[in-house]
Amino acid sequence: MPFPPGVPTVRVTYTAASPAGGGPAAGTVEFVPVAPAIALPDYGVVFSGRGLYTLDADGRLVDEDGTIGVPLLPCDIPGANPSEWIWQVTISLDGAGPRRLYLSLSITQETADLAVATQPDPSRAHYVAVPGPRGEQGPPGPPGSQGPPTTDTAERIAAHTAAVDPHGDRSWASEQFYPLAQGGALSAEFTGLASRVAALEGAGGEVPHVTGSRADGTALATLLAVLATAGVIVDDTTE
Repeated sequence: MPFPPGVPTVRVTYTAASPAGGGPAAGTVEFVPVAPAIALPDYGVVFSGRGLYTLDADGRLVDEDGTIGVPLLPCDIPGANPSEWIWQVTISLDGAGPRRLYLSLSITQETADLAVATQPDPSRAHYVAVPGPRGEQGPPGPPGSQGPPTTDTAERIAAHTAAVDPHGDRSWASEQFYPLAQGGALSAEFTGLASRVAALEGAGGEVPHVTGSRADGTALATLLAVLATAGVIVDDTTE
């Protein structure tokens, strides 16, 4: 069945010959759009399905009427839905396995030669040997020589500490984290904090008392004295 009038098409040709003897090849060529359906609203038609065509006695691709070449829809018809798609082509020649390729056609083309699309890459025209099956594992090799003895953890830490610090990693860490003193105890920063808390709580765990009158300011003076004794503030007030 021909295409409706006005629908653009590209006639795709293909001729195949046998590599042994040079005679015409026999086989089929199948065209399948990768889209399940192509709608052409401007023409009031939706195309779907696939087409299978045979080679004639001269090894040429022909349509149902025996005309050389097969008309196919271009992949970039304006207004089509989907707007972008391609053809999947499967060439099955007698005596050879099927070959699959993808073909993009444009409305700017009148014809397209499928043989051009199937030409091999010249850079890969040489025979490439296929690796055979993996053989059995060989016997183990002789044992290697033992490496130098490793140092203990303390020596490694000492060597790392004494090493050059080109990126400033250790100096940065020293400013970010509280260091640990000998024996794993926290350093003087936390010791000083504990002393201040003890001073605020008072000797023997007794909470210090703030006395005096709020009216004459003696209560405030007592509070400042407690905070200064605990090291929380520096009392620079004046009379």
